[in-house]
Amino acid sequence: MYDKLGEVVLKTEERMEVGVITAPDEPHAEAVKQFLGHKPGNYKWHIERCVTEDLDALETRFYVGKVDGRVITNIMTVEYEGVGILGHVFTLPEQRRKGACKGVMGYQMEDFRQRTGRALYLGTGYNSPPYYIYHSFGFESVFSESGFMKYYVNTDFEERYFSPAPSEPKSVEWHDWPKVTALSGIVGSDALRSLAWDVYGPTNFEGGFLSFKHDLETKDVYDDAKLLITSDGAIVGWATVSRDSRWQPATAVLDLFFHSNFADDVPALLSAVAFPESKVQCYVDSNSEKKAAVLETAGFTCEGRLKNQFTYGGQHYDVLVFGRG
Repeated sequence: MYDKLGEVVLKTEERMEVGVITAPDEPHAEAVKQFLGHKPGNYKWHIERCVTEDLDALETRFYVGKVDGRVITNIMTVEYEGVGILGHVFTLPEQRRKGACKGVMGYQMEDFRQRTGRALYLGTGYNSPPYYIYHSFGFESVFSESGFMKYYVNTDFEERYFSPAPSEPKSVEWHDWPKVTALSGIVGSDALRSLAWDVYGPTNFEGGFLSFKHDLETKDVYDDAKLLITSDGAIVGWATVSRDSRWQPATAVLDLFFHSNFADDVPALLSAVAFPESKVQCYVDSNSEKKAAVLETAGFTCEGRLKNQFTYGGQHYDVLVFGRG
């Protein structure tokens, strides 16, 4: 479905129509795929699927600017229950420096707010020209000198979103994408968050989730994966079990991360995971006392300590190896 949102007069005095394509949309499917055909790998995989089929309850929107009926610029959002990721910002090379992107973004941000949006995340180069465009619309670095940016309609979003509430395990679905990004972006928690996903500290999980979801659907990489969701719909924890082929026979690696407010609910998350018969190990940075305690409660024992195993944010970390089986 295409909805016209308004018009913008560009710096060249051309009039640009601004509208939004809500996927799936067969009439606009080929145009969207062609316009964003340069996107690599799993990004293209998502685009090609979302324009023709429902991906669980994930909401994908393409905000476009048209001159004389031709699309010259695009901004995509993927959202669920007011939490989203903004990406695929692209203007045709010959149409740049006219104010087209900013014109579309003005309508896109207002549409997000009107639809009771709560939080948007994006990734760009820190201190780059796009960084300051996004900053002018209210985006801020998630942490100091970072191109991973956030926009909260209400400044207390994170405090309210991650406030204590009953939670339970669930399987992974497409619409978890933006909410997993909100979890991966929290500041002041574990440094080592996922070996399989290469997540250290607050991380934009836009591309990481797509790789993860693609592997879940097409490859024999994960033994199991579960998320922890609150009664209010927030994703507050993850647990994945993947193969560690460095060892024969292969061991399994448990990657576990959760918001500290929900440590008491993590044993239920682990109980929902289907662990393989093989040995399972979980690597825990030396500052993650809550994670270590949860693992011990779940029957894991500390098998050793790797001294100065990695550095993050200028700090050296030991890694504790927990195992079972």
